[in-house]
Amino acid sequence: MGWSAGFRKAGLTIVYHMVYKEFMKTGSEAVIVVDWNADEPVYAQIARQIRARIAGGELPPGTVLPPVRAVASDLGVNLNTVARAYRLLEEEGFVSIRGRGGAVVAAPAREADGERIAGLSDELDILITRLYQAGLSPAEVRRRVEQVIAGMNTRGAKK
Repeated sequence: MGWSAGFRKAGLTIVYHMVYKEFMKTGSEAVIVVDWNADEPVYAQIARQIRARIAGGELPPGTVLPPVRAVASDLGVNLNTVARAYRLLEEEGFVSIRGRGGAVVAAPAREADGERIAGLSDELDILITRLYQAGLSPAEVRRRVEQVIAGMNTRGAKK
């Protein structure tokens, strides 16, 4: 199926990763890395890495994600962990789950949903406040936000 998995050591941390060669249309490899010693839950690690690839344009709309069972098997995690990651991505609007048809990368919304934008704006306010409280200046926060935006695939996106 194009999957391979293995261990690699990063300092004292054992990191489990899997490679899915057919994951991207470019033919390059996509790697999902699970760090068992991280504070971030495994499902969140998986969702974060897929989310970043979608936002960066590596996984364009219409791309079918690997089956939950295959990812779970290759990463050595419970299938409910991967299913939770996929459900989170669906709730966030990054993928659409089609039952047995699997998870498919969703196209960005054509129009902004006012209620959804209001909720996300509240989350952004909290995150910016937390960054400031953690010691970043407003200029540093702005620079980080601009870096995130620059890393996104803006083809066809609204300006």
